[in-house]
Amino acid sequence: MSKQHFDVIVVGVGSMGAPTCYNLAKRGAKVLGLEQYTIVHDNGSHAGQSRMVRKAYFENPDYVPLLDKAYTLWEELEKITDQKLFHKTGLFYTGPKQNDVLEGVKLSAQKFDITIKRLGEKECSKQFPNFKLLENYEHLFEPDAGYVIPEQIIALYCKLAVDRGATILENQWVENWYEGDNIITVKTKNTTYTADKIIFTAGGFTNNLLPFKKNQLVPRRQITCWFEPKEPALFSSDKFPCFLYTTPDLPGLFYGFPLLSTGDGSGKMGIKIGYHFPGEVIDPYTLHSFDQEKESKLIKEFMRDFIPKGYKSVLSIKSCIYTYTEDGNFILEKHKDFKNVSVACGFSGHGFKLAPLVGEILADLSLEGKTDNPIAFLSSDRFLK
Repeated sequence: MSKQHFDVIVVGVGSMGAPTCYNLAKRGAKVLGLEQYTIVHDNGSHAGQSRMVRKAYFENPDYVPLLDKAYTLWEELEKITDQKLFHKTGLFYTGPKQNDVLEGVKLSAQKFDITIKRLGEKECSKQFPNFKLLENYEHLFEPDAGYVIPEQIIALYCKLAVDRGATILENQWVENWYEGDNIITVKTKNTTYTADKIIFTAGGFTNNLLPFKKNQLVPRRQITCWFEPKEPALFSSDKFPCFLYTTPDLPGLFYGFPLLSTGDGSGKMGIKIGYHFPGEVIDPYTLHSFDQEKESKLIKEFMRDFIPKGYKSVLSIKSCIYTYTEDGNFILEKHKDFKNVSVACGFSGHGFKLAPLVGEILADLSLEGKTDNPIAFLSSDRFLK
């Protein structure tokens, strides 16, 4: 066969593509990863210097068995790389009593025996003095939650994959691909590659590569802001945890992290805050074209009202892509219409914590045709019901 033939081609080497390349190469497959930008960039879904890792899953308790294994894989990755990757700060939840988010947290915790502490108002005020607490709110704390730095993780997985024989190419925009005679053909601007199998992990760009029905995959802009606090010492990771805060008058929730690098090369540290709610529908190639003042207004108001000591000035306002499915759950499967195609997409803003396991599952699906992991609820068949 041609030197340009591979066992598996992975299109999109980001949050899910990087660990997929690693897991395939680790199993001895000849792997080609194609990334349209550079490895680690700010044009997709992984930018922002932090992603939460939590287990008491309010979105759907079906994720918890997957998260159990993902936690183990995060630990294994730390051992393999001899690096600190998971930063355990705990996760503070606060919201109106009987709020859907907090009820979902308690349901997952009860069903799977996850440690969750219920805090009274006095205890909460003492432990988390930087938050303004509202009356008739419930306060929970998940001690084993924390965050990882996505850019660090993706770069590590790519290095591990290349060390095990994978080929990963940057600035490779896929113009066309097709399946025929059990061979996948992929055409970029300058080169044609072939493979036995192909995996798409292209995030918000998946609609350009695979046929999905309208509204099954919707790329939206997500805004995050970094704030210089009035008293930085109060917001270090040993004093200020990751948090999810549901406010009385808005859908969705606000989320945040302790002091972290803004990631812009300035060396500045700030509190990163976002609003988890479907943002503006976008063409992924126009991600950075937005009105910063307008789009950051809600986040600034939240900081003034609920974390006043955390807001001295705004250091940075950034955007990334959240690709939503109709129900907010992932699509993770062998493609229904193509024999040798697997896909992971539609992570709806909550997928990175599962990245090590998604890479393992995609290697299973591509090389073995199946996986023992419980992912039936993530099949696109659910949209046919």
